[in-house]
Amino acid sequence: MNYKELITFSIIPWINVLMLYTLNFFKIEHTLIGVYHELTMLPSLLFGCIFPVLLAIKFFRNFFTPS
Repeated sequence: MNYKELITFSIIPWINVLMLYTLNFFKIEHTLIGVYHELTMLPSLLFGCIFPVLLAIKFFRNFFTPS
């Protein structure tokens, strides 16, 4: 994966979490939003934590590799 894909996949899950908690803050509770919340919260948190770590590993590996 290149840097652009890793950055995109690092940001999108946190946008999903932000959207769900914003809906919860404004007390918008529909059945479809609840189902969407249950289906996407864990993958969003996992991918939101894994992809930034992969991005940092790739950055530092390329940064410290002699050319």
